[in-house]
Amino acid sequence: MQKLLSNLGHSLRTKVTIGVVIPLVLILGVSTAVDYVRHRELALRDLSFVAAQTAQVIENSLRHEMLAHNLQGIQHMLDAIGDDKKIRAIYLMDTTGRVAFAPQEVDVGRQLDDRDPNCQPCHALPADQRPSSVMFTLSDGRRVFRSMAPIENRTECHDCHDPEERLNGVLLTDVWAAPLEAPLAADLRETFLWWAGTIIVTVIVVNLILSRLVGRRLERVALALARFGQERLDLRLSPDSLDEIGRLTAAFNEMGQRLQAEATENRALSENLRREADRRSELLKRLITAQEEERRRVARDLHDDLGQDLAGLATGLEAAERLMVDRPDQVRAHLRQLRALIAETTERAYKMILSLRPSSLDDLGLAPALRAHADRVLKDGAIQFELEADGLSRRLPPEIETALFRSFQEALSNIVRHAGARRVRVSLVAPDGVLEGEIDDDGRGFDVEEAQRLTGGPRGLGLLGMQERIGQLGGTLEISSRPGQGTRLRFRVPLPEDGHD
Repeated sequence: MQKLLSNLGHSLRTKVTIGVVIPLVLILGVSTAVDYVRHRELALRDLSFVAAQTAQVIENSLRHEMLAHNLQGIQHMLDAIGDDKKIRAIYLMDTTGRVAFAPQEVDVGRQLDDRDPNCQPCHALPADQRPSSVMFTLSDGRRVFRSMAPIENRTECHDCHDPEERLNGVLLTDVWAAPLEAPLAADLRETFLWWAGTIIVTVIVVNLILSRLVGRRLERVALALARFGQERLDLRLSPDSLDEIGRLTAAFNEMGQRLQAEATENRALSENLRREADRRSELLKRLITAQEEERRRVARDLHDDLGQDLAGLATGLEAAERLMVDRPDQVRAHLRQLRALIAETTERAYKMILSLRPSSLDDLGLAPALRAHADRVLKDGAIQFELEADGLSRRLPPEIETALFRSFQEALSNIVRHAGARRVRVSLVAPDGVLEGEIDDDGRGFDVEEAQRLTGGPRGLGLLGMQERIGQLGGTLEISSRPGQGTRLRFRVPLPEDGHD
């Protein structure tokens, strides 16, 4: 039962039905109650009027018998009226409240007490405000309609009654209210049946309309949302109207298109990140390999060149030492040979030092170091080199100079190996706290996207290495190239405010 109630509580159709039924029940209930009260008041008013008319007729009949002093006729008349099952009691009382006549002489001589609870609705009020009729309930729960018709002391009655008295007595009539309330109750039951049927028909019609105009359409939207949650991002709904559900359908379609586009973009970004990670991994491997190869080359050069030259110098010095005693005239020529060997060894050591890190970069700055490196690499003159650094009037932080020098080394190496260029131009300017530079060549160019996808290629790794170096400085590197149209590298690096002189 609890599960059923829970399912009903989750049903939109049930909620809408309840939303329709509750106001309908309230409206019909209030209108029925108001209508019942109004009919009851009208019925009591009519009954009071009928009772007054009946009392008037009875009074006229009784007055005729009383003027004729026909007491037996009065009794017969009351007996006949008392035989009516609708009459509970009919009393002819004197002005003191004593019953003078009653059907079958029952309660004759009884003194009615106006302090009785049944008499209080009238006697609790002043005499001029007392109603002529009232409804009260007996101790057994039955309801009684009581009317009081005063019998006036007319002139023809003065022979028996004191002329000073205004009234001769009161005709009290009690009528059972059940015959009156039974039709009202029947009407109320019929009204309840009618509005119960109205509610049932309304619920059925509302559910049919909801099912046709709302329910099925919402079910399609809910089904689409369920499938949409199962990665069916290409699912779309056909808009069938311009109402709220139609707008919901349009919003769903727009959301689906946006999410599908975002999913496609996320997949592309994920693929780019994967390729970037692969390229960085390959770059790291290459850097480690290059580092080890550089160490092996330095070790080999030290062993093969400097080691042999130093060994030769040591041998030559021993020979000169021996010749100094026996053949002093040959020592001078031998020392000249040793001096030439020392110069050659010094040149080789200098070249090795420059290959590791040029001293001009530390001593003179970026522009002289770039020019010196280009002169060494392009010493055969096959490629014309131009450097414009007039806009660079100050020294840069060491980390910036090192990163840009290594990037220039990589770019110039790619140009020499792959570009087939005849001219290389480098420009450096530093306006507004930002270092801007370009490296242009007129070589054969290449497809940038393809080079970046080929993570194992030397050119792609070289470009990635330059991007990484400049990116670590907070800068950007833009690569522009097409096959047959040369290559241009543009970089921007923010400079610290204090700068370096």
